[in-house]
Amino acid sequence: MGLSLSEYGITNLKTGKLEKYSTEKEFYKRQGLSYIPPEIREGQREIELAEKDSLPSLIELSDIKGDLHIHTDWSDGRVSLEEIVEAAVAKGYQYIAITDHPIGLGITSGLDEKKIHSQVEEIKNLNAKLTGIHIFTGLEVDIKANGKLDIPDNILAELDVVVASVHSSMNQNEEQMTRRIIAAIENPNVDIIAHPTGRLLGEREPVALNIEAIFRAAVANNTTLEINAMPSRLDLKDAHIYRARELGIKLVISTDTHQTDHLDFMRFGVGAARRGWCQAEDIVNTLPLKKFEDFLKSK
Repeated sequence: MGLSLSEYGITNLKTGKLEKYSTEKEFYKRQGLSYIPPEIREGQREIELAEKDSLPSLIELSDIKGDLHIHTDWSDGRVSLEEIVEAAVAKGYQYIAITDHPIGLGITSGLDEKKIHSQVEEIKNLNAKLTGIHIFTGLEVDIKANGKLDIPDNILAELDVVVASVHSSMNQNEEQMTRRIIAAIENPNVDIIAHPTGRLLGEREPVALNIEAIFRAAVANNTTLEINAMPSRLDLKDAHIYRARELGIKLVISTDTHQTDHLDFMRFGVGAARRGWCQAEDIVNTLPLKKFEDFLKSK
């Protein structure tokens, strides 16, 4: 094209003039490329696709319609059910799922069977009063070392959204951990596997896991995997998100909220999803309420 590109900008080799641009879109266009979002400037296929003007339209924060991993003061959250609903309404969400911990994890105020039924009733009463937002009943259940869940299936079957995750016995070997998580994936009552690799950035390494086997099981069982937006987790990570999307796995971006300002973490999950080349259709909580309800029924 008769141009030279350096850290200073684009130089026209015929005139020797350094060209300046006020926007990145103009800068890319001068090189015959469509705009490449920063999150996918990774030296993969983005330049080739930008030459063909066929880059994906990446998910935006404004595409998110709800949050499906939220804790309240019924377990280890720090805010009431009413407070979190009010904050979700302020976000413009169409729905949220309340996924408190059951008592099996040793949380002092975790939910036993009686409290689960009490919370379900309270949520039903709230839904009867609310307009513009729907609250789904749910739990975040622990996947025990043997792959069993810490709440019986007959109770889980009564809930709208069941999130399952590993919180204990995290030193199992790869075969044990993989088999354990696949057992939860295969449970027909489990909708979402939360923070699948269990990492805590700067604190804890991911568990030993055959991630490809997990992905294949998720596809086979129509089970959704979570992109946990909590900054200390960001789990799944971008490379895993990219692969999951390739395989057609449905993903959800959730904040794992424990207080109202945690809802703002959604932007970090969206950023991770963008790094994984996700479009809105790859993320289930971009669906409007009615379509999301239909998606839950399909599980």
